[in-house]
Amino acid sequence: MKLSIVVKEKDRIDLDVDQRDMTLLHPLVEELLKDPNVKEAQYVLGHPELDKPILRVVVRSGKPETAIKKASKNLAENFKELREKIEKEIK
Repeated sequence: MKLSIVVKEKDRIDLDVDQRDMTLLHPLVEELLKDPNVKEAQYVLGHPELDKPILRVVVRSGKPETAIKKASKNLAENFKELREKIEKEIK
């Protein structure tokens, strides 16, 4: 998955996501919205054949990049725990 910055402001970042599948973006947005410093987190699809999805994050305080990194780390830890439980239970 490739990401490129489309808009970068003090409290907002828009990332162009070079992937049509929203499987990874949906849980990331949900995790971002748990952060009290995040004012807005969403992905915009646009036209399915013409536009790449855009991930938009707006923060109340701090940097949007920090919020994305924190949410990504939390998701990675959650999926690691899930994988470990599955590997333990399913042999």
